[in-house]
Amino acid sequence: MKVDTSTPFALLASLDRESRRVNREYQRDSSSGWRGVLLAVGEFRFLADMEAISEVTDPLSLTHVPLADPMVLGVGNLRGLVLPVFDLGRLLLGEPISGDSSRQRIVVAPQGQGMAGLLVSRVEGMRSCAPHQRRLEVDVPEAARPFVTGGFDLGHRLHPVVDLNRLLNDTGRFSGLDIAEPAEDQQQAAVS
Repeated sequence: MKVDTSTPFALLASLDRESRRVNREYQRDSSSGWRGVLLAVGEFRFLADMEAISEVTDPLSLTHVPLADPMVLGVGNLRGLVLPVFDLGRLLLGEPISGDSSRQRIVVAPQGQGMAGLLVSRVEGMRSCAPHQRRLEVDVPEAARPFVTGGFDLGHRLHPVVDLNRLLNDTGRFSGLDIAEPAEDQQQAAVS
């Protein structure tokens, strides 16, 4: 666990995130089972903890963010909340979401002190998983491994569990976003 001790508030926020993560792990292993949402990200399927998702919404009208990394699709207005929206395919796998846009959805989840939207190919519904279905080892693309916490064998397929909290609060992932350089004519206009 990386604890941010720069301010008392940051310390409390770090401890809160960690306690929520530990609580989710405990609930996963309890006899009552685990509930997740099955998300399609391109050709891959991932389960995400239901408690890590605030809501699922239809795609929003987005405002483009100039010079932003391609994983940033833009910002939208979700009932008065300014919501940054990311392409989960690029964020998790390095490949953009493609396919039937009529089935795409935005999964809204906590990020830091706010919320973030994640564009997915589709949401395939809720899944209840029993403890005996839990698997610690799953085969996932290399880019996704740091954010996968095992998986569940649902009979027909082994579904990896993506930790949205870990993904969205990975400071290395977001602090190192490549910022595009302005085009030469934009630089000249800024100088004039």
